[in-house]
Amino acid sequence: MTTATLSHAPSDQFLAAIRQRFATWFSARQPAAARPLTRYEEAEQLRAMANDLLSSDPAFAQDLYAAADRHEVA
Repeated sequence: MTTATLSHAPSDQFLAAIRQRFATWFSARQPAAARPLTRYEEAEQLRAMANDLLSSDPAFAQDLYAAADRHEVA
């Protein structure tokens, strides 16, 4: 195994540039804040749940469809 020896210490300017690059990289990896869903999007999610339940419980699925419609226009 070999080691590297530096003839001089890294400059403050170099270390600041490296620190800045890491800070930029890590801040870019943070997830963006989620925006609130619109009434339409919420109703669509409810309709998707109703679609999943349509074959197993059609009456409940119809209730979910009606709730989605009411939510969307309210």
